[in-house]
This record gives sequence, C-alpha cells and structure tokens, in this order.
Amino acid sequence: MNLLQNKVALVTGGSRGIGEAIALRFAAAGAHVAFTYLSSAERAASVEAALQAMGVKAKAYRSDAGDYQQAEQLINDVLADFGQLDIVVNNAGITRDTLMLRMTEQQWDEVMDTNLKSVFNLTKHALRPMMKNRGGSIINMSSIVGIT
Repeated sequence: MNLLQNKVALVTGGSRGIGEAIALRFAAAGAHVAFTYLSSAERAASVEAALQAMGVKAKAYRSDAGDYQQAEQLINDVLADFGQLDIVVNNAGITRDTLMLRMTEQQWDEVMDTNLKSVFNLTKHALRPMMKNRGGSIINMSSIVGIT
C-alpha cells in the first residue's frame, strides 16, 4: 500500500540510524525522499542509492540544520528539486554525554544548535510552502536523553 504516493518528505539526519530507517519506510510507502547528512558523503550516497532502488526520487543534501541560512537554503533546494514539500521530519540530533562540570561551552552550543535550533530553523522555513499548499506534516523527534 502506497500511503504516501507522490508525497515529498524531508528527513534531517537521514543518512544513518533512525533517520535512515524513517527515510526507507517513507520510500516503501511511496514517498519521494530528501534527506540531510553532515559528515559522511559516502554513507549518504549509499542511502540515496538504496532509496532510488525502491523506485522513488531521492536526494541527499549536505546541510547543517542548526544554521539558519543553511536551513533556508535546504528548503529552497528541496522545493526546486522536488517541486513540493509535504513532510518534514526533524530527526537530526547529537549527544555529548558528559557531566555538566566537564562540558565545554562549545559542546553545549553544538547540542543546542543541532537538537533544538534546527527544529526552529527547518520548521520556520517549511511552513510557508506548506501553508501555500494548504497542508503538510511536521514531525519532531526526541530521545530519552532529552527527557533526562
């Protein structure tokens, strides 16, 4: 059953882990999939090929969703490449497990930018095209680390 036939989904952090699994599940349901990665171009190319082999359009974007301008450019690029945006999955996340006393300000900023600011950035830029199309879904992921 192709529940998401001809929908376009954007998954941040989609080159591995939960993000990759989400991207694959969306493709299996018929969605075209855009996804982001930050560090491993090889891994992203592998996921992109796996998605395309499922018969959907797929593209990997190197983008830091924690950066406001990169998030805006990402949304613009997805719209240019796919023509629409129906689903955004804010999945990108990092952990810097350490005691607060040992955590540096840079580590704190990295976690906040990736785990929180990215949600604001992507959601803000995705809202206008979704409102124009009178529909869309935004899914925000979290983890147990966010609760503790």
